[in-house]
Parts: sequence; C-alpha cells; structure tokens
Amino acid sequence: MKFPLRAATYLWLATLLAIAAAEPKKEAANLLKQQPLKSGAATQGLALGRKFFYGANATTLCRFDKNWKLIEQKTLTIKGANHLGAIYYRDGFIWGGFLNHVQVNGKHDPKQNRSIIAKIRAKDFKVMQKWDITKDVTWIDPVCFDGKHVWVGDLSDLGLHRYRFAEDKLTRDGILRYPKPMHFSQGIRVVGNKLYTIHTFGNMDGLFEFDIPKKLTDTIQQPTRVWPIQETKMHLEGFAFVPGKANQLWHAQGKQVDLYELKGLAGGK
Repeated sequence: MKFPLRAATYLWLATLLAIAAAEPKKEAANLLKQQPLKSGAATQGLALGRKFFYGANATTLCRFDKNWKLIEQKTLTIKGANHLGAIYYRDGFIWGGFLNHVQVNGKHDPKQNRSIIAKIRAKDFKVMQKWDITKDVTWIDPVCFDGKHVWVGDLSDLGLHRYRFAEDKLTRDGILRYPKPMHFSQGIRVVGNKLYTIHTFGNMDGLFEFDIPKKLTDTIQQPTRVWPIQETKMHLEGFAFVPGKANQLWHAQGKQVDLYELKGLAGGK
C-alpha cells in the first residue's frame, strides 16, 4: 500500500514537535560566587537555616555561620547505615537519608543494603526519629520535607518517592517518575507546586524543574526547565535555595560551595 507523501510529511513534523515539546526549556545559571571552606565540608549536600548553614558529608554534619565559617562538626552514626546523603532543613530539624553500603571480599553485597530516613535536631545534631524504608528503596540519597510529604531520591528504583508524614509515620503515596537518562537525583527541593532536582550521572545533567501532578502514577513526567549547574570542584551534589531569594541557590562542591542566580525564577520569597 502506498503511503501518501503529504501524510508522511505531517507525521514527520508531528514527531519533531513532540520531541521538541518534551525537551525542557534551557535557562541560564549565573555563577555569582565560589566560596572555599577553610574548615568543614559539604561533599553530599547542604541546607540553609535563618541563623546557620549546614553541610552534609558521608559520616558527618557541619554547622557554619552565614559566611560559611565552621562552628561545629559532628560524626553521626545510625545502626545499620554508614552513609549520609543530601539534606534538608525545616523548622529546627534536618532531614537526611542514611544508606548502608557494604563490601564483602571487595565486592558490593546488596543483601546488606539499608535505606533509613532520619529527623535530626539542628541545635545539637541529635537523631530524634528514624524510619527504615528498605522495603521500598535500597539506595537512598537526597531527602526533602515540604511540610506534608517527605521526598526521597533513590538509585535502586529510579524516581522521587513521596511519603505522607502524619502522626510520626511515613506512608508512601506515590513516585514521581522522570526520564531514565536523568539517572538518580543528587538533591531535591519543593517550592509550591514545583519540584527541583539536580542530576549528574546520566545523559541529562543539571537542575531540573517539574510540575508536581495532582496524582503520582507510573507515567513519566517531563521536566519543564533546566539550569546548567557547573562542576567546579566535583560532580553535582545537593543544593538549597537562599531564604528570601527564590532565584538564588547554594550548591555543594566538597571543600567549596557555589552561589548561583537562576534566570527565569522570581527573586522574592
């Protein structure tokens, strides 16, 4: 059967338009400042409070003043876990995800994987509550609490897992699925109905913006915008928006933190 040339042209154009529609809008990210950390570090992520800033490392938490001068560093231990990922600060508490990654005879042993969410009191870094979510995910990294839900990034089941927080219990109520080329998230933030997630190990790198759907299903959600965050010292890690300046963020780079201004975001709260 012959295929009309006109129909073939329309199909080709429709395919191109669909591909273009799926690609996020590329925005500019202006690097304003590179701040070396003389003491302490932020190798996994960071969080910003009104009085203090915080840096997360595999086994330690750091408290900095607002000029990134180290005030305190403390080793955190949680039974059954040995690695802290990117963190989030809200209302006097730091939320973090602890992973257990064990090697036996030089090889990774997946049977010993654990994923634990911890609520840490910011004033003294005491772990106040913890939840083991290994039955859902086995390779936890970033954690974010938006006031109602805890969002978790995970390598074992690519997606952003959302847990409803009520009466000190966490109940998973959906997963935001994103394109597989993004690989796993290194940091998450939620602002209103927008979700921001940073990626570095796949074929789609940068800080991505998503509209949060009313209902989370297995449907792949497409990012609406992307900002190119630079790897100035290491691969991309956790980030945090500056309080009161919604178009600025600090990004963790180990012994350095970078300040960005993001085009396309309003500068107010």
